[in-house]
Order: sequence, then C-alpha cells, then structure tokens
Amino acid sequence: MTLCNKLRAYALAGADRLWVRTLPKIDQLYYTGGGLGDELMLTAVAAEARKIGRPLSILTNRPDVWEGNPDPVRVVTGIDRWFRVYFRRRITTQITHLPYINSIHRHIGEQIGGNIGITLPANWRPTYKSRGKAGGPAGAIVLQNSCRGAQFSAYTKEWPFDRWQTLSRSLRHEGHQLVQLGTKADPLVEGATDLRDRTSLADAAATLERARLFVGLESGLMHVAAAVGTPSVIIYGGRSRPWETGYPSHWHVANTSIPCAGCALNTGCPYGVKCMDEIVVEDVLKVVHSSLAGDSAPGFIGRPGYEQRAAAR
Repeated sequence: MTLCNKLRAYALAGADRLWVRTLPKIDQLYYTGGGLGDELMLTAVAAEARKIGRPLSILTNRPDVWEGNPDPVRVVTGIDRWFRVYFRRRITTQITHLPYINSIHRHIGEQIGGNIGITLPANWRPTYKSRGKAGGPAGAIVLQNSCRGAQFSAYTKEWPFDRWQTLSRSLRHEGHQLVQLGTKADPLVEGATDLRDRTSLADAAATLERARLFVGLESGLMHVAAAVGTPSVIIYGGRSRPWETGYPSHWHVANTSIPCAGCALNTGCPYGVKCMDEIVVEDVLKVVHSSLAGDSAPGFIGRPGYEQRAAAR
C-alpha cells in the first residue's frame, strides 16, 4: 500500500470513529408490562441491580411506583419516549421485556430478575417510598376483600363475601378497628372505615404503613404492604400459589386439598373456585392471631413443592 493510500485509510478510519462518537448513545430500557404488583417486583430487581453496579433504565406505565426511587438510572413512560422520538427524529432507546411464566415453582420476581442475570436475596421485598397521607385510625387492621376493580381482575382470587363479613365481625368483637382499601367495585365490609376509591397509591401505602396488619387477597396492595413492611395475611386460592407471588415475611392461607389450585386462570374455573370456597373463617382467624402475636411467618421461597396449610384441621 502506498503512503497516499495509507494516509487515506487512516483519515477514513478517523472519520468513522468521530462519526460514531457523535451518535446518540442507545439506552436499554427494561419493562414488565404488567400491573401494579409486577411494577413493584421490578423495583426489587432495580435495587439489586444498583447494588451490584448495574443500574437499570426503566420503562413504566406506573410512574407513581417509581417516584423518588433512587435505584434506576432513569424512569420513562411511553409518552416520554414518543415525545423524544418525535422531536429528536431518532430513537435513542432499545426496549427489553422481562417476561415470566405462571404456575412454575419459581417466584415471578425472581424470574423477572433472572432474565437479565439479577439474583434477588432470600428475604427480598419491593421498594416504595411512602409519602402520602394516611387515612383511618392508626394501628388498624386494613382489609381488601376483592380484586373486582383491579386492572387485571380475576374471580378465581375471590374469597366469599359472607366470610369477610364474619371475619370482620370477629375482629371488631376483639376490639380491632378496621379500614377497607380497594375500589367501589369491592363490596363494603360491615364496620370498616371506607377508603375505597379514596386513596392514591401513595395514600394507600401510608395507610398500610401505619396499620397493625393487612388482610387481603393476592393483589397489588399485597405488594405495597410488603414494600412498606406491614405484617400481612394473604388468602390464596386458585389462580396462583404463595411461592409465585408472595413474600416470606407474610402469612399465607392456601388451600392444598384441590390438585388443580394454582391453575393461573383468571376466569373459567370448571369447579366454581372450590379451592377458595373451602377456606374457612377459622383458618384465617388463626393465622391473623399468630401474626398479631408477633410470631414469625414460615418461609417458603426457594422450596419447590412446598405448600402451607393455614392451620391444621
């Protein structure tokens, strides 16, 4: 190669490197695309990623979950991304979905992190900075008796309403004050302070944070309670099992007598959700009393095949 050609090659290579340096850096955005619970589980993944020096950029449809959270590099919504593309005339982000599979012996949060090589610690929980205004009396028992108004509702999660009424009467007879969170689609429990459709996420979190106990179903509020460290009793039925979505710090009332329980169905149960119907009030009350007494909840995550019956019959 002649000297002229060498100089020309060096010049072209230098120009290429300079051109590459002027291009916008492509950011990797991660998202779950699910409901409130999925977003909150992703906060745990983001926290662990920050700890190991791999902080994430997050694409979300629930920016209120991430407000004030220092773990992600940044948090953007779909609208934010659209405006950036529209005004800059170029895409500077690449999106990666973090999927999971229902009805396997691995927690959904662990599956979300496993997509990108993030391993969650044994006693992990979501991260949420409570900054809202609490409602109802301090030290109350907070109830959520239905998921009918949830973004992703599932009647296979529902526990019969008459049993909620019996449970609430028993708790009030024992002297406990009750607060009900949820939506107007959820039937009102007798004797509870009604906060249905009256709280933002931040207010619901603040209400849970100063509660003595949360008693509810597998739902977004279950994950909020875990994030703010509130002791919880969660009634599990057909759709999933505690090791899929629960937390080792929570007590779980799960029916193990129905072999098809944990079917991942939202609707269409051919047995009329018998797995939920067979959970009796006495089972739930025993677990509530254990939690109120300060007993430690039995762990279950990382133990494939483990199922906990609420109380021995």
